[in-house]
Parts: sequence; structure tokens; C-alpha cells
Amino acid sequence: MKWWKIIGAILSFGALPQLAYAEVTFKYVGASDAAKMVSGNTAPMLAESPQFSMSLRKRLVSGHVEKHMDWNEELVIQEGDVLLNYGDTATNARELSPGEYNGDAITGGKSVMLHPGDIVVLPAGLWHEQVLQGPIMRYILFKTRK
Repeated sequence: MKWWKIIGAILSFGALPQLAYAEVTFKYVGASDAAKMVSGNTAPMLAESPQFSMSLRKRLVSGHVEKHMDWNEELVIQEGDVLLNYGDTATNARELSPGEYNGDAITGGKSVMLHPGDIVVLPAGLWHEQVLQGPIMRYILFKTRK
């Protein structure tokens, strides 16, 4: 059988996976505008689809111990220093909603200090917490479906 007949047979039976994509439009946000956008209490959403989102965030207080089972999170630190604690287990783990968990403390984990310009990838299912080392943490948050 010729190679083109094999490819045709595969395509006709739908053997190739459907590709996920997000419809996006051009958007430019300068650094000073990005800082102003997070001055309120809401997180400005820059792009969103069922598989992906991008938002501007800030923290004025440290985060809690958490993990997300359906989302990977990617952070780009823009302002402030933060200690990121992460690990495989947490004490007193509890499910708050489907796939979203909180805990009291990370056990047997590791820590890394994050500074402006740093990028961190938190895979789905990884316990993590952000401990501020100053008055603010401003960052870009990408969430990608697992």
C-alpha cells in the first residue's frame, strides 16, 4: 500500500488527536500600565480559553498551602521577592472543591527564593505556597490545562 493511502486511511478514521487552540487577539500592555492594572482587587485577564489563561496578579499577603489537580501554573515574577515552598505532601490536606486542595504545611518539601524576572512552572498536583519577603508580589500567571 502506498504511503499516501495509509495517511488517508488514518485521517478518515480520525486517528489523529484534535489539537487544542485558543483564539486570541493582539494586545500590548506596557510595564507601567501592567503595574497600574493590578491596583484594584480584581485580576485583569489578558487571555482566556478552556485550555489556557493569562492574568496579571498581585499579592499583599502570603499565600496558603495549595495544589490544583487540573491546572499547571506558570508564574513570571515582576515585582517583589517571594519564598516559594513546594513539595509532594501537605499536613491536614482537604479538598475545597473538585481538584482544588488546601493544607496546613508542606512536609518534606523544598524552597526557592524568587525575584523579579524569575519564572517558575508548578505542575498540576504539586503542593506549593508563596511566602512574601516584602510588601508586595506582582506577577503574571499562566494557567494551562493538564
